Amino acid sequence: MDRTNGTADAPPDPPGGGAGPWPSVADFAVPAVTAAAQLGLSPLLVRTHETTPTMAGWKWAVLTVCALAACAALIWRRRAPVPVLVATVLIGSAGLLLIGRTDTLVGGVADAIALYSLAVHRGRRAAVTGGLLVWAAAFLAYLPAREDLADVFLSEVFDFFFYLVIIALGQLRRQHKARRRELAAQLAAAERERRAAAEAERERLARDLHDVAGHHLSAVVVHSGAAARVGDPDLSRQALSAAADTGRDVLTALTRLVDVVGPEGDDGGLDALLPPLCQGLTRLGVPVSLAFEGRARRVRPQVVTAAYRIVQESLTNAMRYAPGAAVAVEVCYASGAVRVSVVNRVPAEDAPVPSLGGGRGITGMRERAEALRGTLTAGPAPDGGWEVAAVLPTAPAGARRGMGWQEVVDGVVVAVCAVLPSLLAFVPADSVLKDWSLGGAVLLSLALAARVAPLWWRRRAPYRVLAVLVVVDCAAALAAGPAMPELISLLVLGCPAGMFAVYAVACYSPRGTATWPAPLLAAVPWGVEFTVLLLTEPQRDGSGVRGIILFGMGAGLAFGTLLLLPFWAWGRTVARGRRRWEASALETMAARTGAAVMAERHRVAIGLRGTVLEHTARLVRTAEAGLDGEAGNADTALTEVAEHARAALVDMRALLDAMRDR
Repeated sequence: MDRTNGTADAPPDPPGGGAGPWPSVADFAVPAVTAAAQLGLSPLLVRTHETTPTMAGWKWAVLTVCALAACAALIWRRRAPVPVLVATVLIGSAGLLLIGRTDTLVGGVADAIALYSLAVHRGRRAAVTGGLLVWAAAFLAYLPAREDLADVFLSEVFDFFFYLVIIALGQLRRQHKARRRELAAQLAAAERERRAAAEAERERLARDLHDVAGHHLSAVVVHSGAAARVGDPDLSRQALSAAADTGRDVLTALTRLVDVVGPEGDDGGLDALLPPLCQGLTRLGVPVSLAFEGRARRVRPQVVTAAYRIVQESLTNAMRYAPGAAVAVEVCYASGAVRVSVVNRVPAEDAPVPSLGGGRGITGMRERAEALRGTLTAGPAPDGGWEVAAVLPTAPAGARRGMGWQEVVDGVVVAVCAVLPSLLAFVPADSVLKDWSLGGAVLLSLALAARVAPLWWRRRAPYRVLAVLVVVDCAAALAAGPAMPELISLLVLGCPAGMFAVYAVACYSPRGTATWPAPLLAAVPWGVEFTVLLLTEPQRDGSGVRGIILFGMGAGLAFGTLLLLPFWAWGRTVARGRRRWEASALETMAARTGAAVMAERHRVAIGLRGTVLEHTARLVRTAEAGLDGEAGNADTALTEVAEHARAALVDMRALLDAMRDR
């Protein structure tokens, strides 16, 4: 499988992607259509060429043989993409050199298809190498037929962007196919997925049960026992109040535990979740300081949950094994990760605290960190205390980092839309704008580049990008069109920007967003440009301005809408196909695993109701009764509260053991 971040080449795909040794009927479709297009369109292109309208008969024979040979090689493009690319390049180059004309389709068609196939079935290195080969071959084959240096420069720039887009689209298709294979493999292993889902849910419930109940119940045992030994009535009543509040929190948390879907059930970020946790321990007598470093940002719910549980478990351990010692909690938002550190000092004096740990704390914290491909270390601190440090990546596993092929496509789109009007305006001998100074040409080129810069964000905010492009084009046509009508031609040459923007709206808009107005909105500049051209026509006598405006706007809107509708339909087709397949696959997987997950929660809920919840409820009732009774009964109530908390911890440990054995 290809590595989606593009850091290295993946092993080559098996021939034909697992297909048989002989070509299938589908392998002949593209070559047949390509050959028909080459042989059918070449005569039309030659006839419309004014300078050399005829071509010798033997050259037609060369064109036919080369086109058929190159298209025949395309039949094996999926099984042997490298030899097929070499063959199509050699055949196309030979045909171009023999014919000596650029107005035929003898080259540049089959080799482009072969390059795309190479990018789909091979890794980045092979695709880039193949692209350089095709680009160099096209340069050498077309060079004898070029008219001047401007023609060579313009052609090579467009060839560069053309082949780069082909490589990028092929690599994106390769990644998409890898994603589909991954989902298909998960669907094929449905039974194993069900077992894995049940096991993962069981582990999640065990970790959360230990974190939620163990943290609070351990605090009740420690502080209830300590307050009962001191014998201070006021302190005893405070301990009973804290125990009652803690017990109610445990009941609420355990009830929610089997109802939430997963780690994503936690609400808020770390800056909202950690302060109440630390303040609650401070009220119980544990001095906890909390500090945040770096700019707080939204991270994945799994990261928030893991960081919260790690801090919670670390504070519980500090309270158990270093009672009274100060604890420092630090959260650092670093680049690509969240760093969590919990350090407790050496306790000022020894305090005998019964061991309530089951040996699961550090193991559970490490499992949480490793599940996110992070790390966790726990050990003695330099000053003699204890330190727990975790690094949790904020990017999901396998996420693309840095510049990927998607960014390459975005860059090429912006570059082509920015460079195309400038090249056609100034580079060719018959350029659109003549007699412009170098400074004016540079300023105009920069303005045209700034016009399409928002296209870089078309995936994230497609409608906003389209709106900006429409406003800029209309303003440019109204401001510069009357004085320099030739600038309208540059805006017309820049129409690919509107096409890309309409496609982006149709393909990348959130589900439920109405995308049909996009072609109509993008056609507004066409109406404005047509109207400005008609109004600035020298032969116009000044009458019928209203009619000219209505006609220009109507004709421009109609023409622009018809031109842009195919791009809107293309985007909708791509979006529906991608969403439909992946959504159905994920829904099927969810249906197969949901039953196992719910069954696991049901078993845990039954165990909680018969054991832990019952003892916790008695703890709350006993603490409330002690608060309502006489002052002398507070110590007795504290002792009973501690016993109920111990019993709940024992039952919780037994439930955890049973879950582990299953």
